[in-house]
Amino acid sequence: MPIRFKLFLTAAFWGATPTVGRILASYEAPIVIVGGRFIIASAVLLVFMKFRGEFLTIPMKLWVKFFFLGLTGILLHNSLMYEGLESVTASTASILLALIAIKITVIDSFLSRRLPRWNIVVGVLLGFFGAMYVVTNGHPSDFLDLKVGKGEVLVLLSGLSWAVYSVIGRDLLTSYKPLLVTTYASVIGVALMTPFFFHNPSVTFDIFTDLESVALISFLGFFGSALAFLWYYEAVALLGVVETAIYINFVPVFGVLFAFIFLGESISSSVLIGGAVVLAGVLLVTVCAEKSGQSVSKRYT
Repeated sequence: MPIRFKLFLTAAFWGATPTVGRILASYEAPIVIVGGRFIIASAVLLVFMKFRGEFLTIPMKLWVKFFFLGLTGILLHNSLMYEGLESVTASTASILLALIAIKITVIDSFLSRRLPRWNIVVGVLLGFFGAMYVVTNGHPSDFLDLKVGKGEVLVLLSGLSWAVYSVIGRDLLTSYKPLLVTTYASVIGVALMTPFFFHNPSVTFDIFTDLESVALISFLGFFGSALAFLWYYEAVALLGVVETAIYINFVPVFGVLFAFIFLGESISSSVLIGGAVVLAGVLLVTVCAEKSGQSVSKRYT
C-alpha cells in the first residue's frame, strides 16, 4: 500500500478520535481510557512483531529515548487531549491540534540549526489555514475569538507532546524499523499508565463493562492507535517528519465528513474549500521535493 495512502487513512482514523473522545469524556477518567486503548494497540503490535520476527535487543543508552516516546506520544499526548476534551469542543481541539505541523517544523529547524525550505513553510501554513477554514465553517476570523482556558491549554500541550514524539522518533527510525519503535513506545506508555488504573477502580470497572465504551476503545486501539501510529512512523522514516506532519491537517476534514455521513450533521462548501487548501499545501511540499531530486527524509533526518 502506498505510504501517502496510508497517511490519508491515518488522518481518517484520527479524524474520528475527537468525537469518540467527547463521548468517552463523560467518564472523566482520561488516563484509564487511553490505557485501555493502548493495551489493545500494544497487543496488536506485539502480534505483528511476532509474525515478522522483528524483536531486537536495544542498547541501554537508547532506552531513554524509547522512554520519552512512551511518555510524550502515548501518555502525555493522549491523556492531555482527553482531559482537554472534557471542557472544549471537538472542533476547537481540531483547530489547536492543526498547529502540530507548525510545532514540528519549528522544533526540527531548531534541532537541525537550519531554516526550512520556502515550500515547507508555505505548505505547513496552507495546511493549517485549510484545517482552520473547515473547522470554523468558512469563518476563520472566529479563531480570533477563541478564549484560552484550561482545556485549550491542555490540548495545546497535547499537540506539543506529539511534536516532540515525532522528532525523537525520527532519530530512532534511522536505526530501527517503524514497527519496533511504535511497539516499544506503546508498551512503555501502557506501563507508565498502569498505576492510574487503580486510582478509581469503580470507574475503571464501569468503563470496561459498558459495551459501547469497550467498542469505542477497541476502535481507537486497533485503527486509531496500532495501525495509525505504525503507518505514521513508516511515513516519518520514508518521507521525513515535516512532510508527514502536514497530513495531520486532513484530520479535521475527515472529522467533519464523518459527522455528515454517520451523524447526519450539515456540511458546507467550507469543507471542500478548506480540504482543497490542505491538499494544496501537501502537494506543494511533495512536488517540490520530487522536483529537487532529493527525498524529504534525506533533508530532515
